[in-house]
Amino acid sequence: MGAVGRQTPLLTKAPGINYTRNIMATRIHFVDLYSFYNDLDVSVIERLMEEYNISCSIKTIGSTRFLTDFGEHQEKRIAVEEEKVENARKIIEDAIKSGVISKEGRFRE
Repeated sequence: MGAVGRQTPLLTKAPGINYTRNIMATRIHFVDLYSFYNDLDVSVIERLMEEYNISCSIKTIGSTRFLTDFGEHQEKRIAVEEEKVENARKIIEDAIKSGVISKEGRFRE
């Protein structure tokens, strides 16, 4: 055994548990990249980011911009992993150019 008062590290012989502890300690820093109002663009942008293995978060911001017969249009923002901002920007630019998503959004940085 060990001397009294000595603590052993919290590592186990099970590699999966140690791996999980290391992953849980890793934080991903997200950066707001793009703002838009079109609800249809949400699923398209999420799917595009997923296809290119870019983690993203889309949140709705503030109050209603305008009302239509089809519902409310609130600002949505997509945040992506900081180290993948340029890749995500290119993907969104290409989607706008090809008409896959609307042109009404704007890049935040």
